[in-house]
Amino acid sequence: MNASAVKRLSGKRMNMSDSAIRELNRMETAGGENGEQPEKIAVIDFKMVTFSLAGKDYAIDIMNVKEIAKAGRFTYVPNTAPFVLGVYNLRGDIIPIIDLRLFFNIPTSKREDDALESLIFIHVDEQTFGIVVDEIDKVVGISRNTIQPPHPIFGDINIKYIHGVVENQGRLYILLDVERIFSARVREEEAEALPEMEVTRAPLPDKKTSRAELDISFIRDGLAALAKFHVTAVNERWVSERYREWRSLRKDEDTQLASSADAEQYLETFFSPDTGRLWGDQLMDAFIASLPDNQAKQIHVWNVGCGKGYESYSLAVALRERYPASRIRIYANDSDLLSISNAPMLSVPDVPETSRYRKHMVQGVNGSWAFSEAVREMVLFEYHDCNNQNNVPNMDIIVSRDVVSFLNPKQQMTLIQDFSEKLKDNGTVYLGQNEAMPQQSGWLRHVNGQIISFSKE
Repeated sequence: MNASAVKRLSGKRMNMSDSAIRELNRMETAGGENGEQPEKIAVIDFKMVTFSLAGKDYAIDIMNVKEIAKAGRFTYVPNTAPFVLGVYNLRGDIIPIIDLRLFFNIPTSKREDDALESLIFIHVDEQTFGIVVDEIDKVVGISRNTIQPPHPIFGDINIKYIHGVVENQGRLYILLDVERIFSARVREEEAEALPEMEVTRAPLPDKKTSRAELDISFIRDGLAALAKFHVTAVNERWVSERYREWRSLRKDEDTQLASSADAEQYLETFFSPDTGRLWGDQLMDAFIASLPDNQAKQIHVWNVGCGKGYESYSLAVALRERYPASRIRIYANDSDLLSISNAPMLSVPDVPETSRYRKHMVQGVNGSWAFSEAVREMVLFEYHDCNNQNNVPNMDIIVSRDVVSFLNPKQQMTLIQDFSEKLKDNGTVYLGQNEAMPQQSGWLRHVNGQIISFSKE
């Protein structure tokens, strides 16, 4: 093994518990104990923990593995996705437990209560998950250049979750890409555009029209490449208006987007108020005032791109105020597995006595505040990619703030069409503050302070 690989693996082992190190060391020598001869490879610069799912061999980069264990007592969390078995207390850390078999839709027998499961605790983006597998095998050392590209025939799972395929001592291992499965930073985007979402390059208020058009084109391309933000009829008005500000901010500097930091600065004013946190009173009041009268006993709400759950719980409190006699059901979706797994357990360190949220929350032994069971039962958090069909019922309200713009043009049109099909005739769609339905698409726009909503014509 080369020096850099040794240093990398040694540093990883220092972060593991002693028992985890002993178990991984045992697994590394398991091949020799079973009479198998290690495969002769020029350079071993990659190690993977191997395991089985439905009789097939899989593996994970050891650099993502924190430790392995056997456990069966998981604390149930209501309204979580079916593949989330619950949470587990790992030496004081509360860890979500994901059943990979259910996540990949692999047939499996019904789990008995408290049955011991084989767990691999993995670390991704400074977060820890416990993943349940059929059986953990051993640690295998290979040369990185023996990893072959993935192919659909090698597994029962989506190819986008496969990093590669490795053959070792007559066995074929499917190497999973845990970054793609669990990381919020990884997104697959296509740049294919549709005529209906064609970009309009609005000229600036001066005589340099051709130069302005060229600059806006660079802005469009830069945002797509650096921030996965796609300029279409949904947001083109804001992008053009922001460009006027951008020229003023940059003055004599180059107005092109040369880095992710430039793209992030350009998008600073795009996001809606109270993004990523519980809504403040001003936004809550505006939202409640925008809601139409509805005497239905059951009101269905679709929260697309719910993130960590702050928006979903804000919606729950607002809707209880607006429709106290109705039963509210919020379908909260996100394609970020980390966020959607932790959302049902959302807590905040402090809630002022004057806060409208406080009467809907309970304080834990550690002093933090979490929403009451009555509020949590209103929200069903589910892992779902909004680009795929979702079998939710017809909706009274759809909330998708600042989500559409981060889909490619084809996906934007697919989602907007889905909104049209899922929304009841008297329903309302809420987009981001700087987003709009495409013109001549059959939507009426309504403005109420910080709230932008749309209804069918």
